[in-house]
Amino acid sequence: MSTYTMNRMAANAWMLGTGYGPVVTARTKANLIKRAKNVALFFAAPFVGLAYLLAFPVIGFGLLVWTGAKAMMKSDKARPVALMIAAPFIGLAFVTVGPILGLAAAAWYGTRAALKV
Repeated sequence: MSTYTMNRMAANAWMLGTGYGPVVTARTKANLIKRAKNVALFFAAPFVGLAYLLAFPVIGFGLLVWTGAKAMMKSDKARPVALMIAAPFIGLAFVTVGPILGLAAAAWYGTRAALKV
């Protein structure tokens, strides 16, 4: 690389750093943001598709259970049996989710109190 080229690069860097270089308009900034968003979505698309692929069976099974439970709750004879079968799962859900929600609530109120001071 020649000395002339190095000097021109240094001069351009100085001009850009001090605001004397090419003018960047709001339109070019908007285009840059739009392109960056498109590139990010391009790279995120396979992970979004994988999330949908993994979530579909769980959601389908949940809808099947929900529909069956609603049908069983309408029957007077099947209702006590359904509640007896569901009780351990409801208890397990509360035991699993309760501490997580408790920690989240404690962190929430703790950070709010710390930020007020």
